[in-house]
Amino acid sequence: MNRFSGWFKGYNDFSKSDRSAIIVLCVLIVLAIGARIIVNNIQPKSKYNYKEYAHLLDEMEAPSENGKIIAKSLFLFDPNTISSETLDSLDLPQFIKRNILNYRKAGGRFSSNLDVRKIYGMNDSIFIVIEDFIVIPEYKKSFAKNEESKNEINGLIDPNIADFNQLVDFGFNRFQSKNIVGYRGKGGVFKTKTDLLKIYGIDSAFYNSIENNILIEVADEMPTVKSNPVLVHVELNSADTTELMKLGGIGAAYANRIIKYRNLLGGFYSTSQLLEVYNFPEETYKNIENNISVDTLLIKKVRLNFAEYPELLRHPYLNKNQVAAILKYRDKNGSFQDIIQLKTTGLIDSESFLRIRPYLTCR
Repeated sequence: MNRFSGWFKGYNDFSKSDRSAIIVLCVLIVLAIGARIIVNNIQPKSKYNYKEYAHLLDEMEAPSENGKIIAKSLFLFDPNTISSETLDSLDLPQFIKRNILNYRKAGGRFSSNLDVRKIYGMNDSIFIVIEDFIVIPEYKKSFAKNEESKNEINGLIDPNIADFNQLVDFGFNRFQSKNIVGYRGKGGVFKTKTDLLKIYGIDSAFYNSIENNILIEVADEMPTVKSNPVLVHVELNSADTTELMKLGGIGAAYANRIIKYRNLLGGFYSTSQLLEVYNFPEETYKNIENNISVDTLLIKKVRLNFAEYPELLRHPYLNKNQVAAILKYRDKNGSFQDIIQLKTTGLIDSESFLRIRPYLTCR
């Protein structure tokens, strides 16, 4: 009682405002303690059903039919249908997952487990680990390559001249059609039906289903027949495709090939170089020989003392060993004073020197 009286007396020694502040502070302390006790004893309701997660984990870790334990990071999946979210949970490098999705977006389909091995970035060590987890249903193996085509394959088509829409309408999927057009854009020509198997995305099963509907007609490849004399004259280093096609036996395909080869060379120094153009007929050359010429002043020369490896290797008349020898000699001995040094030092043989000489300069 004496202690309580002393505490009460001391409390009364404070001013009225101080006593009020003490009471408010005590109330706040009690409320804070009570709130903490209440919060700690309230179990929040989760929006997730953890029983379902537990069930899925049990299934994922259960033995499969062949007795293997399927790890949580690897599970059976179909690369043709797996969603990006589910694919993200696979224990695979991120860039491989991205390439699988990009391949599908481009119209590609996996018809067998080995097709997954072709994905850019996929190596043997990764493929061996996931091979047993790849599941591709049989019906997809048979029709995956052509599932985008809504029309039955009928009629005839020439892959050398059909445009993108015609290829799709015929029965090629968009991925295959894009690759065919791209192949032709780089100067490629289908000389036989089996050349279609070179196209990425066309396998033997799909090829067999369309073989009888493929018609190969390459007019430019047929020997030209001498007829009326050609009355035009074309300078090869300045001519465009329109001018080249005025020459007898030169169609769009050959005109494009001539210009592409001219760009690789840097220009023609002899009309006979036309015979180096892919599959250019000698008979056609003889028919137009008197109607063509070359202006050697238009040749774009390579500066031997400044050119780097890619620029030298790009030229059709130089190979890897010759380019490496030239650069090694230049690094060791300094700049070339004369083109003839390439021959006298044994960097290239006499035949190669005669061919490449018009395209090099020491300036």
